[in-house]
Amino acid sequence: SSSPLEAQSTSGGRDLGSVLDEMEKANQSFVSMEAAVIYTRSIFLLEEEEVSDGKVYYQKPKKLRMEFKPPRDEVDIADGECLWVYHPQVKQVEKYRLAKGETKELDFFQFGYEGSVRKANENYIIELVSGSGGDTPYVLKLTPRVTDPPPQYMEIRLWVEEGLWIPIRMELYESGGEVINRIELRDIKLNRPLKEALFQFALPEGVEVVEPF
Repeated sequence: SSSPLEAQSTSGGRDLGSVLDEMEKANQSFVSMEAAVIYTRSIFLLEEEEVSDGKVYYQKPKKLRMEFKPPRDEVDIADGECLWVYHPQVKQVEKYRLAKGETKELDFFQFGYEGSVRKANENYIIELVSGSGGDTPYVLKLTPRVTDPPPQYMEIRLWVEEGLWIPIRMELYESGGEVINRIELRDIKLNRPLKEALFQFALPEGVEVVEPF
């Protein structure tokens, strides 16, 4: 019996290799992006869902600004060396060094916009689970190859639009799939010049800096 991938490739849709090739090409010409972002965190055990919208600015390499309105009420800024996660309500900012351990806010952009397909293949088993091109995005499923120590996400899914060839939506599954983090991008504007100040965190007065291990 033919696999779903084979069936897709004969019906006008692309196979996995072709989708990854197009993503690699798009990645090479990608410089910067700004977009509206919707972040949803679903916790099934508690039947909770938190939805926050905001703005995202991204520029290679490793420069990011995400601003979320309440309930998340958070500003994430990566300046190329550090990631600052600022919580205005509690007057606290977490500072992470990017070289050592990436945090989840940057992972999305690391894979979808920064990392090469070759590197992703080293770290994940990649499958094409749906999509036939045209108006239907391709959905890629990424499963971590290394499970010891346990990965933060047991599965990542990327929605990739034909023609754009960068992820427009991502789902990150954690805690055995009991928690899903969903990031959706709208009104995407590519490769426009972005002001350097967007990616610099100016520490407000009275805000405590915490450096988690």
